[in-house]
Amino acid sequence: MSLSRATLLELCEFIQQKPSVVLGNKFFDSRIAIPVDYAAKQDRFEQRLLVISKFRIFILAGKSPNSLKVERSVHLLNVKAIQVLNQDEASVSIDESGHRKKFNVKPHNQGGDYVAKQILSALKHYFPDIGHVLKQLMDLSPSALYTDFSAIHIDVTPRACHSFRRTYAALCDFYDQPYREEVAWDVEKIYTINRLRDLRVEDFSHLLPKDLLPIVGVLQYSTYFTGLVADGVRVLPDLVDVILTVVRRSPNLHKLSLRNCALPRDFMTLFASALQNCQSSSLEYLDLSKNVLDDKKGFTALSTALPKMSMLRRLNLSECQLSEKCTQLLCSGLYSGITSSKAGSSVFSHLDLSSNLIKDDVSSLVNLVSLCQSLRVLDLTDTSFPLDKLWSALKFGGLQIEKLYLGGCFVGKRPAETCQLVKEYFSIAVNLSHINFSNTVLPSETMKSMLLGLASNQQLKPFRLDMDSVCEKGTASVIETCVGGIRCESLSLRDNNFEGEMQPILQALSNINCLRRLDIGGNNLVALKRSSKPQHAAMVNKILLDIVKLYSDDSSLEELILSEAKLGSHLSVLLNTLGATTSLKSLDISSNEMGNFGARILSKALQLNVSLRSLSIDNNKIGSEGFTDIASSMQMNHTLLTIPYPVNDVIDSAQRTDKPRVVAALQQIQYALDRNRTASGAADEANCKKMLTNGLQQLIDRSDGDVARRVNDMITTVKNETMPARLEEMVDDFVEQIRREASLSISEQISKLGELPSSSELPMQVETVKAERIAADRLKELWTEQLRSVISDWRWRELCEKSESVLRSASAGTASVGSNVSFEGSPNVNNSMWTSKRYKNI
Repeated sequence: MSLSRATLLELCEFIQQKPSVVLGNKFFDSRIAIPVDYAAKQDRFEQRLLVISKFRIFILAGKSPNSLKVERSVHLLNVKAIQVLNQDEASVSIDESGHRKKFNVKPHNQGGDYVAKQILSALKHYFPDIGHVLKQLMDLSPSALYTDFSAIHIDVTPRACHSFRRTYAALCDFYDQPYREEVAWDVEKIYTINRLRDLRVEDFSHLLPKDLLPIVGVLQYSTYFTGLVADGVRVLPDLVDVILTVVRRSPNLHKLSLRNCALPRDFMTLFASALQNCQSSSLEYLDLSKNVLDDKKGFTALSTALPKMSMLRRLNLSECQLSEKCTQLLCSGLYSGITSSKAGSSVFSHLDLSSNLIKDDVSSLVNLVSLCQSLRVLDLTDTSFPLDKLWSALKFGGLQIEKLYLGGCFVGKRPAETCQLVKEYFSIAVNLSHINFSNTVLPSETMKSMLLGLASNQQLKPFRLDMDSVCEKGTASVIETCVGGIRCESLSLRDNNFEGEMQPILQALSNINCLRRLDIGGNNLVALKRSSKPQHAAMVNKILLDIVKLYSDDSSLEELILSEAKLGSHLSVLLNTLGATTSLKSLDISSNEMGNFGARILSKALQLNVSLRSLSIDNNKIGSEGFTDIASSMQMNHTLLTIPYPVNDVIDSAQRTDKPRVVAALQQIQYALDRNRTASGAADEANCKKMLTNGLQQLIDRSDGDVARRVNDMITTVKNETMPARLEEMVDDFVEQIRREASLSISEQISKLGELPSSSELPMQVETVKAERIAADRLKELWTEQLRSVISDWRWRELCEKSESVLRSASAGTASVGSNVSFEGSPNVNNSMWTSKRYKNI
């Protein structure tokens, strides 16, 4: 029995007003509710109500509001085809439990195209970026519907991150998972404010595993996110399917990082299949490290899919337990991709195969390196790779490499055959910035060829060279002879057991003018330290004095690492000189067994030192007394900014009865560090100490009492002076000029975006004024801070030079404070202790 038109309209009006009564609490509004003739089978039409609410299509049956029931419910993403059959009828194909089904509808008062456009409008509301994959997801007939979809106007305000909240809500329903407001809040606030385009799965790892399905699924349809990152998150099979769907569908996925995610062993097979079904892969960064992926079948499939990844730049498969066959297939695929691209169009630049055994069959990798001139980073760390087979390939294709990591590799027993290749490569490479041979034993001939090649290369900028645990017998003498000619800014020589041979090496290092960072910790002096012979103890002390000379006033060395050297009481040789250094900014003396006695010597040095910014002291058997001494010294140190928390020593001390004393000392240290990071008068304090420790105090002590008193009074006066008010006014004027010019420039840039609606003009003006005020205050703060520092340096330098001139003249009897030379006199700059070399370190 058919219902009257009035009854149908009454039912539709009821649904429009109270959709949640019929459809459920989730569906509290409806887009349309219209009477239709509905046929699940061909030509068997019955009266029904078609309702589109939120992200679902409902077919309702019933004769009264109380008898309405949902006969069919279809999620928008399950719609696979829409066909407008004629003016009055539309056909909708859907996916139900993996089976393709279809139903036809004939609206009573609208045309068939009306239903199609309403479905598409709802789809665009919840998936505003779906247009780029619409043809893959849904067949539309006539094809003009694709054009109509692009022209559909969404009559609601877009939400943050391309309406992530709406897409996420729709996918929660699609995957039958609860909607979580905290997820939407995190993305809308944190991701938007920080402009994060990589969706980080670990941000939501506290949720249930299935809660991740709709979150990651958003990337299938949203163009906001360009990367998917998961680190240490266990990825279950359901989530793997969603990730692979993202790879297959999204043309905006540029980065995929799944580190240590316990991926299934056949992941490479599934991933290769997704790539093959992807119309155009835009992946630039692929990181699957720390997953067991040794699957010959998968890498065979991947080798055929890799040529499609024409945009791939970085590939990281470290610690994946790959067999040599898998590595060979991978490199063959990359090689095919490069050869199939146009000449010079390859963008592949980063290959990381570290911690995978590549020992015997290396021909594919060698061919890849020799051909890929775009390669910038090659990491073969801990692969046992035979380096003798690599040098010729590097000479042809690796001249542009910037970072070359060959630690944990292998050099053959007959290195003389390749020494010329080694020397030639390192002499003509043009971009090397980091070279790592750590844990690769280098024969003397190879070491010499490498160092001589680097020394003769004038194209390289100062680079980093790591040679930890590389020395065999006789290699130390090669380092001593050749290392002085290289231009490295960072050098690491840990764990080489140099012993007595370290002294000539240190003297050679003093010839490297650009050396800023030196690491000579670890096992380098173990045998000498253990020896009971007095001459060996004296040799250790001499070696430490040579280390001290490396960061003298004329040195460029800023960072020294002596960790795990276990120097014990010998470390006091270095600590006793630390108070006078003016160039060293970072010092790591952790794991050296210095104890409370060493901590006391260190505390005295910190009271005078003005150059150190970072100090590492953990694992030194420091107790409550040592921490208390360091805390006391920090009250007088205003330049040290960072002391990494000494976890091991604190744990040991906390197990004793003096735990409260340790806690109190650490609190004082932390308070002093916080003060140093924010204090404005730190420059004056540092400059005063620097001036006095540079020898001026000795001149004051030797001078006439009246002259010395006047110099001390002048130092006290200058120390207490503040920045002149006139300079502060000049800063205000300068900031105001910058504010005006910047405001005009920013206004011109924003005006290019077009006129804003008049209703938003007042809030926009308020926000603009607020932004200007914040920027101006910040600019004034920065300029005032920098100006105070520069003026302080200037003032103390002038005072030091003039005071020194007066004191020297007085002590020589050639002048007195009250006669020919005054504090305003011209100083003898050439004889001043505060020379330009000293001043450059302020």
